Amino acid sequence: MKIALFNLGCSKNIVDGNKMLGFLQEQGCTVVDDAAAAEVLLVNTCTFIESATKEAIDTIFAAAGVAHEEHKTLIVAGCFSQRYREEIAQEFPEVDLWLGVDDWEEGLRNYFSLHRPVSGYTRRLEEPLHSQYLKISEGCSHRCSFCIIPHIRGSFRSFSPDDLLAEAKWLESQGVRECIVVSQDTSFYGRDHHSSLAVFLERLVRETSFPMIRMMYLHPAFVDADLLALVAREERLCSYFDIPLQHISDSILSQMGRRPGEAGIYEVIQKIRDTVPDAVIRSSFILGYPGETEEDFEKLCDFIRWARLDKVGVFPYSPEEGTRAAEAEPKVPVEVAQERCEILMNIQRDISREKQEERVGKTLPVLIDRISDSPDYLFEGRTMGDAPEVDGRVFILSGDGEVGQIVPATIIDCDDYDLFATL
Repeated sequence: MKIALFNLGCSKNIVDGNKMLGFLQEQGCTVVDDAAAAEVLLVNTCTFIESATKEAIDTIFAAAGVAHEEHKTLIVAGCFSQRYREEIAQEFPEVDLWLGVDDWEEGLRNYFSLHRPVSGYTRRLEEPLHSQYLKISEGCSHRCSFCIIPHIRGSFRSFSPDDLLAEAKWLESQGVRECIVVSQDTSFYGRDHHSSLAVFLERLVRETSFPMIRMMYLHPAFVDADLLALVAREERLCSYFDIPLQHISDSILSQMGRRPGEAGIYEVIQKIRDTVPDAVIRSSFILGYPGETEEDFEKLCDFIRWARLDKVGVFPYSPEEGTRAAEAEPKVPVEVAQERCEILMNIQRDISREKQEERVGKTLPVLIDRISDSPDYLFEGRTMGDAPEVDGRVFILSGDGEVGQIVPATIIDCDDYDLFATL
């Protein structure tokens, strides 16, 4: 049986989709990239925000057309399926099987009468093979007013550290050089079992030899002293802190159901800077949340100027069906939210450029991700301060190296977000 996967959404969901493929390969199925050559089409969906829901629907429609015309089996999995399958199944009669986020293995076994036991870790690895995600938990126990994830994925539950270490060792055996630790709330890991993220990371460092271990999706309320001390002393742990703060105004944070408040956020950023002097801090913010005043926005601008974060993403508020925030008042006009995004990014762009210019002339370790498509460069890579997909790149003009290597690169120029180097 030949299967083609349409994998949508965030890194966590991509891992889930690839685990489904790995399971099916264990059962004797063949994975193909060309949908025309497949007998089964598997759409792994996202529904985190409105645009993701639209993408899921569009992809299902497209796959349904192919499945109907060419008599293929169509399976829909992931967050969209979990959230809407009961109410939308009649609109997609071409879909043969709807799978939830927790029952996909049982569903696949029952539908295809699959009985082989699973041996080890067989998930499909994304390109580039040397950089892979390690998903360490499922769900989220925070009830942020704008987020639907707890309703879809359930409450937070940590995966077994022993199982995770075994998976990490398998990734290492496949040639992975950068292990990216992810979940809906990475910094909360272990707290549901009287442990902590720091305890797990210490084992990960001790029991593997990944030259780069990166954390993403840290909640500011759980970035504690133990975690900071561990990052400060372990050079294989990237001094990279991806902490979605969402806002700085106490009024907005309270309405969002976020903690800590303004004073606590200032304290967390200062502790990171004091404990890990070379820290790279990335964050994201929502602009135009219901009730956001000009004063709230100015507080956020002042914070950005003070914090001098290394990487920032901003998003206009998008009301999501089923969340408390969707009913909140007063609404902020879309054009006002967009204008505030532009103003904030203009402030951050100047900060980012200054930080980039500080790197020019330095020699930094760079992970080579790929041979460049541009004739102007040999390779493209990233520093320890740059995560894949969301951050800038290092364009390498000359020198010897191979994809997957970590090499010393001399930074010779920069723009607002990218670096240019020679080996």
